[in-house]
Amino acid sequence: MKKISKITRKGQITLPMVVREELGVTYGEKVEFTKNEKGEIVLKPIKTDLEGIYGALQDRKADGTLEEQCELGRNWAVEKRQSQE
Repeated sequence: MKKISKITRKGQITLPMVVREELGVTYGEKVEFTKNEKGEIVLKPIKTDLEGIYGALQDRKADGTLEEQCELGRNWAVEKRQSQE
């Protein structure tokens, strides 16, 4: 597969649809760029799995209503996302 993308003034590129499909990524997901031993740049998707978030809320209070607990979860997710940026 050979696809070409143009770099914008802001240094951005658009990943062609076939590349996104091959990587299994969609809007809003993250990808990682690394350099391999041959000096080539490698692009790979960053996927969040359940192991990565297991126990993340254990230091939070579990009391309150279901809605309050859901709000705690949403707030944690926002904080986690912001810390990764």
